Amino acid sequence: MTKQEFLEQLERAPMALPGLPVSSAMVRRLAEELKAGEPLWWKNTAAAWQGRRFVAWTEAWSLFLAAVHFEALNDAKSPLIPYFPSCGGTDEADPSLALSRFLAAAPSSFYERLRSGERRSFVQARAQLWLGPAMLFFQTRRLPYYLVEINAGAGLNLAADVFTQPKGFRPNLVLARIGLDAEPLLIEDIAHRRWLTAGLLPDQMPLIRALDEAVEKLRQKQSGEDSFIQLVECGAALAPRFAAKNVPPEDEAGILIFNMAVTSRMDDAHYARYAADMAEMMKPWGERALWLEVESVRGEIYSMTYQLRLHKMAQGRLQSHVMAAFDFNAKTVAYDRAKTEQFLSV
Repeated sequence: MTKQEFLEQLERAPMALPGLPVSSAMVRRLAEELKAGEPLWWKNTAAAWQGRRFVAWTEAWSLFLAAVHFEALNDAKSPLIPYFPSCGGTDEADPSLALSRFLAAAPSSFYERLRSGERRSFVQARAQLWLGPAMLFFQTRRLPYYLVEINAGAGLNLAADVFTQPKGFRPNLVLARIGLDAEPLLIEDIAHRRWLTAGLLPDQMPLIRALDEAVEKLRQKQSGEDSFIQLVECGAALAPRFAAKNVPPEDEAGILIFNMAVTSRMDDAHYARYAADMAEMMKPWGERALWLEVESVRGEIYSMTYQLRLHKMAQGRLQSHVMAAFDFNAKTVAYDRAKTEQFLSV
């Protein structure tokens, strides 16, 4: 990540931040300071990112803001607290000067997050997107299935039905809920819990409140059912092979494996290997396996469109279908239920 690349992404960031004055002001301030020279925070950031590569255009600056947010959540004396609604502040004033003050003396823990941190953001509207395919594919067949998420964080997406109570959904068909992540997050751990909050922007209060509610509901669910969600340490690149080894095919069961904002972070070569491993994992399951992706459009450098992509095995080969597309710029959703049902039924 060069300075120019980061600057170009920061200048486009506000289009992904409508209605978020604090976050928009922060990315503008970062861009202004980079245009003016090479501040110490950038030199330290460049050093922290020396061993990392970012593919998705939102990944670097959103991780940077998450690390800023996390430090504010952990430090009652942070100069940013008066400007962060998530910390009890208000979004009525410009946080730019406070951000500069923070960055001028940012602790080593901030740069450590930049070096190795992986942002995990829970958005309830996105979390429940696996429910539709599950109902269309598995419930119509009355087929029990294993539910597996890659880069699951705390596993909140796996419990989307608990939070939303969708009409007609049959949770009894879910044999197990398995979350794979390089660093699983535990909702009982205060540092993990704050990192979940930091995965959202400090002025995204409706999303933060929804996160808090989801965490509490999951905590209540797990208090009576310890193994409701099983979290396992496993990075995305190894996840298909882990699933192949640890979730053996059953004749009377299926598997729904999904990733959200995961493959958008992979370059084409990495994604090709991942898809090939996923196909190998799915083959023994035959037509009882479904792979779901909720990702930005591949090939669009500054994509503001998410696709809900389905993959299944047919005649020994991986077949794919775009079930839905969400254009955040145009604020439109495209979904053809008939074509999706046809794809799933073949």
